[in-house]
Amino acid sequence: MSMSELKLQAPIQLEMKVSVINDEGLSGVATVGLGLGRFPTEQEVRDRLNQFEAEEIPKGFRLMNKTEWWSSLGFCVADEDDEGNPVRGLPIAMPGGRNWDE
Repeated sequence: MSMSELKLQAPIQLEMKVSVINDEGLSGVATVGLGLGRFPTEQEVRDRLNQFEAEEIPKGFRLMNKTEWWSSLGFCVADEDDEGNPVRGLPIAMPGGRNWDE
């Protein structure tokens, strides 16, 4: 995009948080920039996520699947043990399979 095509839309800097995990179960959240001064389209956000996954994700990590992501949010806590530690409940029911495109 050339400078003559650049249209600033707001005094903003947008980022998205992307949940990642490795095969040992170590998880984290990566902050991925979405640009300055303008609102990205859904397709631009999807393209940026694909670029992060293909080129920038930390070595040994991958994007979380649906089950891993929901579980990481802590919404599955059903009870506490005798020491007050959260105990995971049943998995959250979700349509499709474990992956985002199912």
